[in-house]
Amino acid sequence: MNTRIRFLSAAISLSLLFTVNPALGAVKPKPLPGVTAADLSTNLENRSWKCSKPQKANANATTFNCSSKDKSASVKVWGTNTRDITWITVNANSKISYGWPRFIATLPIDGVDPAAAQKWVTTALNAKASSNKVFSDIKFSVVIGSGIARTLTIAHKNTQQP
Repeated sequence: MNTRIRFLSAAISLSLLFTVNPALGAVKPKPLPGVTAADLSTNLENRSWKCSKPQKANANATTFNCSSKDKSASVKVWGTNTRDITWITVNANSKISYGWPRFIATLPIDGVDPAAAQKWVTTALNAKASSNKVFSDIKFSVVIGSGIARTLTIAHKNTQQP
């Protein structure tokens, strides 16, 4: 085998390896700039929420959960470590708990106007269909569940859900 064929064969094998095994080809998710896990959990705990300690979810992710005192809302936070947040999911199970996704939308994420994000989330929570909006490079998504359940997710626009 000449050198050119070996090189071409190796290149094809590596590209197939990364295509078949997404963990090997995965890009490390970008953290949400300007907000830390400690800031978020402290802020929620100051509002009578209960938060778990950060735990290793897998080799590349850390997670923690928080829930409102009345259990009508919950937050799941993913990060690359115990400090950086890469993905936030807020679940609201009653109309009265819709205030929590609106509150989370006002987090001080660099490049996102908190007032505009809160206004969009308020409109999206009351809509009949799920929707997305990108502020700077941060994607906000509201998923309309069955009945009155709503889920807000916030992540960098290119981040895949953990």
